[in-house]
Amino acid sequence: MEYSRVQRRKSYELVAEQIQESIENGLVKPGERLDSVEQLSKRFQVGRSTIREALSALRATGLVEIRQGEGTFVAKREVSEGPGPLRLVAGLTRQEVLEFFEVRKIVEAGAASTAAAKRTPEQLETMRTALQAMQSAVRDDHLGEEADAQFHLAVAAATGNRMLAGLMLQISDTLQATMKESRRLWLFSEDRTLERLHKEHSSILDAIEEGNAPLAGQLMLAHLSKVEQLLLHHWPPEAATP
Repeated sequence: MEYSRVQRRKSYELVAEQIQESIENGLVKPGERLDSVEQLSKRFQVGRSTIREALSALRATGLVEIRQGEGTFVAKREVSEGPGPLRLVAGLTRQEVLEFFEVRKIVEAGAASTAAAKRTPEQLETMRTALQAMQSAVRDDHLGEEADAQFHLAVAAATGNRMLAGLMLQISDTLQATMKESRRLWLFSEDRTLERLHKEHSSILDAIEEGNAPLAGQLMLAHLSKVEQLLLHHWPPEAATP
């Protein structure tokens, strides 16, 4: 497999993005094993910890499977993805924001409930890693929208439903764009902080870990409703850039 070099100063998200592009372009087929962490580290010219973070992020989206003692494999897809991923574009109108969050509330509240019943210890650890990355981003004065998206993708993956996880992956670009804007607004809104936003995610994780399906769904719905209201309060009626 051929990968373009990534400078050491680049983050694990860019490494994950390049590996994802290789998978989507068919350079690595479903079921095939990726290069080892050491090999990928040499190819990208980054540290092994960066590679491990990138692979963990890809696992959260359902693109790869990490098998203990065997390596990392491209996940097999049982459902055809059609001509290409469905990606909602930037420049959403107010109505499109409403529709987007309607989809999220329907899908993600159910996903949180299902994840509470089906999650594995490994999937819980992936969610914890995303939460830790969120907290680190706040400390480093970053918005942390990438880690936020990884948390929600990890919840979807924990349902064990590949179609649902695939749907979340397909809208991940818009997901991250709206998260970035909502986090910016949250940061500068009165009586709201990113730490409070982190606590909402932490409560969702606690409910999933405890196996409390009704509570997990309720907390996810409440969280998404708050973010939706915050965005709509500031979103202009015409097309806007998230």
